[in-house]
Order: sequence, then structure tokens, then C-alpha cells
Amino acid sequence: MITKAGVGGAQMSVLNLARELKERGDEVVVGFGDGDYLSNELNLENIPYTRFRWLRRTHNPLANLFFVFEMKKFLKEKDIDTVHFNSSNALFGAIGTKLADKKIKTIFTFRGMSMIDDNYQKNKILKIFYFFFFKFMMKFVDVPVFVSRENLKKSQRDKLTDKGILVYNGLSPEKLKFYQKKEARDELEMIIKKDLSGKYIIGGLGRLDYAKNFEFLIDNFRDILKIKPDTVAVIIGEGDERKRYEELVRQKGLNEKIFFPGSISNASRFLPGFDLLVSPSRYEGLSITLLEVLFSGIIALASDVGGNREVFLTDSELYELDNKEEFLQKFKRLQYKEVISEVLEKNTSQAKKFNIKNTVDGYEEVY
Repeated sequence: MITKAGVGGAQMSVLNLARELKERGDEVVVGFGDGDYLSNELNLENIPYTRFRWLRRTHNPLANLFFVFEMKKFLKEKDIDTVHFNSSNALFGAIGTKLADKKIKTIFTFRGMSMIDDNYQKNKILKIFYFFFFKFMMKFVDVPVFVSRENLKKSQRDKLTDKGILVYNGLSPEKLKFYQKKEARDELEMIIKKDLSGKYIIGGLGRLDYAKNFEFLIDNFRDILKIKPDTVAVIIGEGDERKRYEELVRQKGLNEKIFFPGSISNASRFLPGFDLLVSPSRYEGLSITLLEVLFSGIIALASDVGGNREVFLTDSELYELDNKEEFLQKFKRLQYKEVISEVLEKNTSQAKKFNIKNTVDGYEEVY
């Protein structure tokens, strides 16, 4: 179960998990609300799915209540042993599950701490509300799962739950379809209508929202150009902050340097076209994008939040959140060939840890 079926890291995790479970002979059905990305991908894999009318990303208590009973009705008509929830609004379905049959096992994966993360500062009232929401909902969850050790430790430290296990996200190497570098750049040129020959390309993949913090990259881009004058940035994704980001780019006179091509399905295929992936997030669980970097043969520079430190074997690809000086220092260091070679070698080794088979081994044990 996941709230929205659009493009995103959590949706990719659900797809990878369902696909591998099916290949192992398990019977799987995926449930979600709005969006077409997951339905299209699941159709290709012949994995059944169900759309839930009242499963929405909303604070409307009536919609959430209707979903509780929609979930209960669905389970009364099916023979299902375990329900695995992967997002906060979907979690209301845990109540419906227990109302339908207390013997059905419920699992919830915290794919990040979101609004209860220490670095979430946007709305403190909402932060308190969500903490108590998750604490209450854990009464209906048999096994809470965390995708990073850092998130698991935080939940224990804050007494969010006295249960909880760690299962890392994983990817299926044979399912990853990356462009060759030239192919990726040619495609990007057509999308953004800009000649990229001879350019150093910084890439960004993710929602354009508060969590992903891409304004940090925009704010410091002039200083990046002092180090690497031929740099451009291509940030693939969509979200509520897009207009604000575009206005910020315009104000700073960076229209010919920073581009927003919007949301693109399977955007990770463009990774080999980037010289560097920048992930300035305020908080993360275990970033799917950074895992894709491990498999793609490029390097990254990411804020040291959530499970990001658990992804990389060296500090070369990490900087303190919003620390401009450290970011620029690391960016400069990542221009040296010997540093790049060291990082790529360790990333290749680390990729084995995040194979989907290890992830599914963990979940099958939980199920």
C-alpha cells in the first residue's frame, strides 16, 4: 500500500519489492490512490493492483475515515495474510486491516522521518501533530521497519516506538536501464533546448519541495561557477516549489545555467549524462536516487542527513546540511581525477550491499 502512484523514490521501492516478490513465487497485489506511474509499470510486470478511491494525500479526516472502511471492505473480500504500508496516509489502512481481521499482519515502513525529522522546521505545530499521529498508529502496526539505521535510532531515542527493525532499500541491477553518456546528453539537449557540449553538468533528481532543498544549489551556484565556469545544472522533477525556484533563478541571472525540465519517468537513466549528482536534502530515509548513483558509474555530493552516510563509504560525497563552505570545498575536491577514481571504486563495492535481493530477504523474514 502506498498513497500516490506517481513518480518517486517510495513508489520505486514498492515496485522493486513487488517485482522481486513475484519472481520468488509470492502472490502480490499493490494498492494506491491517484497517479499512473505505478499502474503503467505494474502492467508491464503483470502484477495486479487496486486503486482505492479514498486513499489520498490529505489532512481531511473524513477522507481518511472513508479509506479506513474502504480498506476493511477490501480485505473482507480477499484472502490476504499481510498488508505492508509505505506512506503516512496509507497507514490509516492499518486500522481498517485490524477491523477486518486482527490476524492479518500489518507492517509499516518509515521511508524517512519526514515531518518528524530533526531538520524539518517548516511548521512546528504540524511536526508535533505528526509525531503523535505516528505514535498512535503504531498501535495498529505489528512490525515497523526503518530504511536507515539513523532513522531507527531516532525512533528509539524519541520513544516513537519500542519496536522496529532495519531493512535497507535495494535495487535490481538487471532492471536498471541507464543511457550511455552521449545518449543521455543528446536527449537532455533536446529536452532543455540547450547545447551541452563541453559543459560540466550537475544533475538533480527529486521533487521540487521543501524536503529536497534545491534552493541551496541555486543560492550557491555563482560560487560553483567560480570553481568550474562551464557548469550547468539540470534538475529533473516537479513540485510546489517550481515557480519559486524559477523566479530565484531569474533573479540571480542564471536562466542559461539552471534548467527545470519537469517530471520524467525513469529519470535515473539520465544519470550517466551528469558529471555530478547533487542531493541537498533537508532529510532523507535512504535515498533511492543515491542508490542509483552507486550503480550508474557517476559520483554524488549529498547532505549528511538520514541514511546518506550509510550509502557512501567515504566522506568525499557528503557535506554538512546547508554548510556552503564545506559543500564548495568538497565540490572542488571532486574535480580531481584521483579522487573521482577512488570514489567510483568504493561506490561499485558498496552497490552490492543494496541489491534488491538483500532487501526482499529482509522483508520475507518480516512477512
